[in-house]
Formats: sequence, structure tokens, C-alpha cells
Amino acid sequence: MDNKEDKKLIDDFESGRNAYTYLEKMQAELAFIQIKADLMMKFEDTGYKDDEDRREIWRKLQTVAWLEQSLTEIVNSGKMAEQELKRKGFFDKFKRK
Repeated sequence: MDNKEDKKLIDDFESGRNAYTYLEKMQAELAFIQIKADLMMKFEDTGYKDDEDRREIWRKLQTVAWLEQSLTEIVNSGKMAEQELKRKGFFDKFKRK
């Protein structure tokens, strides 16, 4: 096994597990839905000539989407790393006898 490759897999696995735990504890999916809904309501409340307000809301929506996507990618990378570590027998070391 390549130590650098294994270290990266372990780091990805731990990051993914931490992100998943964070998302579960914070009920992130519901939070993202609520934030997006609130922003859309604000957008609908803007007037016809409120270009700057609409741009600001759009930027916030893009930021929320970016954050949601980034966390999802971290979780998915962790899952892939976990599968690779299982394939390499990494977790076998920790099984009780």
C-alpha cells in the first residue's frame, strides 16, 4: 500500500464522516430548504426596479447552493474513500477477535 495514497483515503474518509455527522446533527437539508425559501420570498417581495436587492439575493442563493454542493461532495468523497479502504482491508485491523 502506498502511504501517501492511504493517508489521502483516510483523510477523505474522516472528512466525509465529519461532514455527514455535521449535516445530520444540524438537519442541514431542512436548513438549506428553509434558507432558499426565505430568499425566494425576499426576491418576490422586491420591486420592479430593485435590481441591487435582486442581485444580492441571487448572490446569496448561489452561495447557499455552493455550500450545499461542497458539503455533498465531501460526504461523497468520504464514502468512496471508505469503499476503497474496505477493499484494501484497512478496517480488518480493527475487528475484534
